[in-house]
Amino acid sequence: MTALTPQEAARMARGVYLLREQTVSAVQSSNAELGCEGLFKVDDSSRFVGASGGLFSKPLSGFGYIAEGDGKREGEIVVVTRGTNMGADWASNLNVSVEFGSTGMTVHAGFNEIWKSFASEIRSFMQGRNPSAIHCVGHSLGGALANLNADYFSGAEMGRVYLYTFGAPRVGLEPFSHVLTDRLGADSIFRVSHQADPVPMVPVFPFRHLPFAHPGYLVTNGGGLIRVGAHDMLGSYIPGVGDNGWSGLQTETPRTDWGERVKAWLESDAGHCGPAIFSATLLEMITRALQWVLKRAKAVLFAVPGAVVSGMTLLDQLAWLLSNGAKVSVEVAGYVKTLIGAIFRFLGRTANKVEDLTVAFLRWVLDLLFGALATAAVVASQRVGRSVLV
Repeated sequence: MTALTPQEAARMARGVYLLREQTVSAVQSSNAELGCEGLFKVDDSSRFVGASGGLFSKPLSGFGYIAEGDGKREGEIVVVTRGTNMGADWASNLNVSVEFGSTGMTVHAGFNEIWKSFASEIRSFMQGRNPSAIHCVGHSLGGALANLNADYFSGAEMGRVYLYTFGAPRVGLEPFSHVLTDRLGADSIFRVSHQADPVPMVPVFPFRHLPFAHPGYLVTNGGGLIRVGAHDMLGSYIPGVGDNGWSGLQTETPRTDWGERVKAWLESDAGHCGPAIFSATLLEMITRALQWVLKRAKAVLFAVPGAVVSGMTLLDQLAWLLSNGAKVSVEVAGYVKTLIGAIFRFLGRTANKVEDLTVAFLRWVLDLLFGALATAAVVASQRVGRSVLV
């Protein structure tokens, strides 16, 4: 029992888009490939449908397939889920909501609602089956749904679960990332992202990627400015993976290495170091620094009686913590001001001297940052949804 190769997982993550409007037999009759041929047996019963859309319309469409292994994969199962062209379903809106997932952990409500729309078909397929391994694969939103599939299967103890995602957004808060990593094992999680892809950058902190406290895999072809084309499977991820095995792919910098780097960066006046509009490298430093500064704001506020945050959206809570942490600590205030300068650099705005770190002002700055990222993520997902596989 071994993991899928990067090439096998990537082909499946791309091929599943063919099932959005077509049956498996229609795909096969056109001589197109889902990417699982020779590994897993698919027919029309393998395809499952799900509901996605806006508040008032949630049409059904093909969201993926589930199939038993063939040949060397006999006794195993694969579940592949697709992304969508309905970016508003899942992109990091500024007041993102959360709910409990299938195992009781807090996850993104939009992703979870889509997962619940096809979960019964997954459960029905699994009745009477006892696989040795289950492979959960997906790109973009499909990667988010693959996370939720892996959570369900591992929570139900249905065999060893492997997770493979490409350009996936964050799915749950820290407990979800931590617990699911422990359940699957970091060596069974293969998260591939492109340094210039906006989709893995949303939703914002405090959502966390898997594997927790372990690096994912990084492809860097095409440069470091954030661009929607970096989200494509065919134009970005498949050539980025190339012929490499998992051990041959570049890994992200481990989280344990970031603390001192972020501190040194903030203390070097990072907000005034020249133009860097929509730089992926600058954005990574901003998001790491935001997390680092928030931890220090929490630390000083925990010592203040009555420092309680309740009844707020996640983004409101971030602004509240930064503002009140800055009031209590001169050091935190300095870090926040530098961080604001870096955010303005990233957005291409002129940074005036910041004196009053009010909740309203910080909420506005965070709105600007996360709104720009959400827009880029929506455009990227819509581009994938409009693309035609040949």
